[in-house]
Amino acid sequence: MKLGQIFVVLRARFPLVFGVLCLIVAVVGTLSVVLPKRYVAAVSLVVDTKAADPVTGALLPLQMLPGYLATQIDIIKSHSVALKVVDRLKLTELPDVVEQYREETDGAGSIRDWLADRLLLQLDVRPSRESSVIDVAYTSVDPRVAADMANAFGDAYVQTSLELKVDPARRQAGWFEDQVADLRTALEAAQQKLSNYQSEHEIVASAPDRIDIESARLAELASQLVVAQSSMYAAATRQKQMGDAVRRDRVDELPDVLGNQLVQSLKAELVRSEAKLADLNSHYGTNHPAYVSAAAERDSLRAKLDAELGTARGAIDQSAEIASRQLAMLQDAVEQQKTRVLELNEQRDRLAVLTRDVDSARAAYDAALDRKAHVRLESEIDQTDIAVLNPAVPPLKPAYPLLALNLALAVVLGLALGGGAALLGESSNRRVRARADLADLCGVPVLAELRPTTRRERRQLARTAAQVAVA
Repeated sequence: MKLGQIFVVLRARFPLVFGVLCLIVAVVGTLSVVLPKRYVAAVSLVVDTKAADPVTGALLPLQMLPGYLATQIDIIKSHSVALKVVDRLKLTELPDVVEQYREETDGAGSIRDWLADRLLLQLDVRPSRESSVIDVAYTSVDPRVAADMANAFGDAYVQTSLELKVDPARRQAGWFEDQVADLRTALEAAQQKLSNYQSEHEIVASAPDRIDIESARLAELASQLVVAQSSMYAAATRQKQMGDAVRRDRVDELPDVLGNQLVQSLKAELVRSEAKLADLNSHYGTNHPAYVSAAAERDSLRAKLDAELGTARGAIDQSAEIASRQLAMLQDAVEQQKTRVLELNEQRDRLAVLTRDVDSARAAYDAALDRKAHVRLESEIDQTDIAVLNPAVPPLKPAYPLLALNLALAVVLGLALGGGAALLGESSNRRVRARADLADLCGVPVLAELRPTTRRERRQLARTAAQVAVA
């Protein structure tokens, strides 16, 4: 069916279309008047997506606005927020509500949950397209109730948002409390172990200073040992020379003897005494008192010389023995000092390990203590990044039913249904209303079309006929 044929059918069945239109308009108008009026009150909330940390003051990273607002909308429409509204307004204490709950559920379940679910059915949350404002609307037959409910949902949402921040911080604060106690115990144990080790090894000064002192002392002993070894070698050489000289009876040629002034003096006096004795022997006999006196003087000088040579030899032997003892003592001292330095190195390593343990335990304790203080402050925060921009007020006009809008929609719906009914009736009882219908039904071409004359044309024809009759 072509568009022209549709218009012809609608015009031919205009009474049916008009009747359906009037019926729909009448029904919608009646329902709009009879149905109870419903009021919508809305509270506007501002969600600050660039809030600063209330504890440190640092700016928080910008959240993804669409996802963040969608999360906030889900929170507002959550069962938890609805339960807070029920408790805030004490709806479970209203007799009418309790009676309605018993009628619908026979007392099954919880009245709080039942009320929360019913409140969420009347709640509408709409985010702004280009801002971070959220409108929370509530629908009710009473404008005051609608406003109170909307404001209650806004307050409950702010409280829930604050709890979502504070409750995890409180749980973390309790956990950090236990961790700080454990870390404090570990730090005290590490410090006690370090103190016990220092007391056990009598470590008063810092370990590096003691090692430096003992190392310097070891170096000094080593240098003294080198000197003692040189002295020992020199004394052993002199002692060997002394033995060789004694075996060859050439003690007087030793450097130590040649350098002895007393020995040289006695040798000179012995030479003079022997010369004197030889002179007296040439003039007197051996029994002459002068010769005997000179011989006794010579023997005395020789005894003194032998005694001094023995003393020099003993001094060389004693010097060698002293050098040997001194060398042995220095070697023992060097070995003991080496052992002492090695022990100090081991103590230093052990002390370094214990010190690192204490430093590590202290660093962990300080970090946990700082985090505990931060979390404790977060757990006591009473501020949130959500604020009420416009509180809900009782609306003066109902949101629906809207009579004008409903009538306009009824007219559109009535025309659509009336047109559909007309076309449906035409399809069940098809008639020829235009030349196109005749061509379609009979399948033959239309040669001519006699259209109905108008009233004007009929009057003109009557006038023409009258004139012909008179003539």
